[in-house]
Amino acid sequence: MEQKQRNNSVCDRLPPLSAKYPWFVAQNLEAKYEEDIRDKLFYTIHEPLSQYRCRIPELRGKHIRACFHGWVILCDYPHNVNVMWSLWNPNTSKLIRLPPLKKKLRYFDECCLSTSPDDPRSMFMLTTNYKKPTIVLCQLDCKTSNPRWIEMSYTKEFRSLTNGVDGSLCNLTCCNGKVYALSLAKNQVPHVIEVDIVVTDKQVVINLLKLVSIPHACFNKCPQWIIYPGVNYFLKGSCTDLFCIAIGYEDKIMRTVADMYLSKLNMTSMTWEEMKDLKDAIFFIKFFRGKVSIYYRQEIASKFGGYIHIMNEMDTVIYSYNINYRTLSISSMPQLVQTSQVSSLVMLECRLEGDHHADSEQQEDERDDRILVRSVKDHAFQINGPVDESHLLNIPFHVLEMIMDLCVGVEYMKFRATCRHCNLVAPPRQWSNKKVLSRLQTYSLVSPWLMVLDKHQGIITFTDPMLGDNYFIKTPQELIGSQIYCSRYGWLLMYKIDGALVFFNPFTNDVRELPHVSHLDSFCFSAPPTSPNCMVVGFRLIEDLHICIHFLAGEPSWQIINLDPYDFRFPTFCGGDLYVLCDKHFFIQTYNGKGIHVFKNMGQEDNIWESVTDEAPKSCCTTRAKRFLAKCDKHCFLVVMGEFGKSIEVFNLNDSKNEWEKVDGLGKHMIYISSSTCLCIEAKAPHMENKIYFPRLHSGKIVFYSLETCRYHTFNGTMVEESLVDLTKTEYHTNPHVWIEPSWS
Repeated sequence: MEQKQRNNSVCDRLPPLSAKYPWFVAQNLEAKYEEDIRDKLFYTIHEPLSQYRCRIPELRGKHIRACFHGWVILCDYPHNVNVMWSLWNPNTSKLIRLPPLKKKLRYFDECCLSTSPDDPRSMFMLTTNYKKPTIVLCQLDCKTSNPRWIEMSYTKEFRSLTNGVDGSLCNLTCCNGKVYALSLAKNQVPHVIEVDIVVTDKQVVINLLKLVSIPHACFNKCPQWIIYPGVNYFLKGSCTDLFCIAIGYEDKIMRTVADMYLSKLNMTSMTWEEMKDLKDAIFFIKFFRGKVSIYYRQEIASKFGGYIHIMNEMDTVIYSYNINYRTLSISSMPQLVQTSQVSSLVMLECRLEGDHHADSEQQEDERDDRILVRSVKDHAFQINGPVDESHLLNIPFHVLEMIMDLCVGVEYMKFRATCRHCNLVAPPRQWSNKKVLSRLQTYSLVSPWLMVLDKHQGIITFTDPMLGDNYFIKTPQELIGSQIYCSRYGWLLMYKIDGALVFFNPFTNDVRELPHVSHLDSFCFSAPPTSPNCMVVGFRLIEDLHICIHFLAGEPSWQIINLDPYDFRFPTFCGGDLYVLCDKHFFIQTYNGKGIHVFKNMGQEDNIWESVTDEAPKSCCTTRAKRFLAKCDKHCFLVVMGEFGKSIEVFNLNDSKNEWEKVDGLGKHMIYISSSTCLCIEAKAPHMENKIYFPRLHSGKIVFYSLETCRYHTFNGTMVEESLVDLTKTEYHTNPHVWIEPSWS
């Protein structure tokens, strides 16, 4: 068993680090005492107790800069007259010292080791834009008796790629023994550049070859054509693979991560391919003082693989993106790392050889699991043939069909998911039979469900907030990849990939196409599409605000109204009036609407647009806030959520005074929040009321905020469990998702 060690003791050598975890090395270069600067903290984010404080002789007085090919890159700190760089191998303890580098070249942006030092082609490279774009390199060929630093500008070569536009290279990385980078030039799309440097006794030649532009990041933002306020692209190579990571942010300062997109370059066709699974590998991205470090590690324990982790110097949290499930989670940095005021952090990309016991222990656990599962399936149930079938197979087929004729709603969905045989007995239904519909009208669910569209698997997942049950159905082929704009009455308003606007009822599989309209930013509709009174309203903001109105029972066209430019969010019908959360437009979609506007008599000649209030309520929130509007009967609620959910405030609009009033509870109401639609309905069970439900998961269960306890919880049946102070340790779907009230009509 691996020894767990805290920071109350100090090791003088590399500790026995388990190979199943990704390990980090942290140090505080600004510590008050010299011994604190010398100390290196080895830790893993997956085992907070596995922490080691070390004073390794090879690392004394060294600043840990990066890690390539299993070698840790070091430089002296603070700088002497000349800057000393060295390479350290944690497995062999071998240390390679490079020749002194002139102090004038100490200002560098990035470093890169092209191949392992054992390779005669190996070069250590630095880039800087201090005065002009420059590469500084040192050959590591062991046959070279007198290694030297070579400095050269690549301004001329770069301009030849950009039609004379100045710029620089960034994100230096390597794979297949070659060095790659991204081009950075004003008003030009970044491209992948192959950096080829040939060094001879007489000259140094640098060649920059433009390969391919960065991939188009298919973020799951709705609408897709409105870009995130900030998007970053990063290049990372490993062995024979070259990856590109795109990160979308909710804010201009690129602090709050909203979505990610990972692709890999096909070296044969020179085209980008989206990565749908990382298996047992992870990425780790660290931002610090304007610089970014990207690490990639393969072959860790499978339960820790498949993630992109991001750490921002402005936060004490780690964003973790699960590539397979398209979920984004937030977790706190280890407390010891926070209190140590870490100013340097590096992930070891090498596979550590000091602890093979963990690997064998994991393999033994997996073997035991397989034996246990086999014994249960074969012995306990005594099933001959496929082990995943049900005892329902003992019932005659025609009897099962008779049973299914009496089932509706969730019972029907559960039966279909029991086994393959039951799936054949209960095919997908169009709930149009009058007798069935009469039973469904009395069929009542306690809560809306969270619906998620998986564009890769073509699966729709429904999650019940109270029971925690998941239901799965196939997405109609024509709707795979579509975006959700609005959810009401059990129907979704969606844009298909081909640009068609459609209504979709996932419970009846009914798809109804609307007349063509240019892409709009937000939507709402007044009644179910089955009603002749259904009116669809959409908003588009280019230079002026365009309101587009369509009556399903009228002509197949859209009525267009032009207004002053405002940013409208969360449009909600109440009777014949349409309420919206609004703000002056900043040409990006935000969550910071302040006022309430109302459109009265929408769709009629005497329609009126008026401002109810342009002022935001006085909030106690001290961090960046998101605002959500939910309308129900006579209530117009505004939910103000602080960063990471650290604070929640609810305001109700006083119609007589046209101003916000803070409330401590929702009474018998409950609010369901998502990025496109917020629902406010009266609770059908006492334990559901006075709560705000979020599209977030904790241990696979829906998270809600109780205005009674002022904390976050989950349900276990009707019992309230867990108690969270904020939304860290929760997961968020980046796939299209929304709350929906199940409707079979």
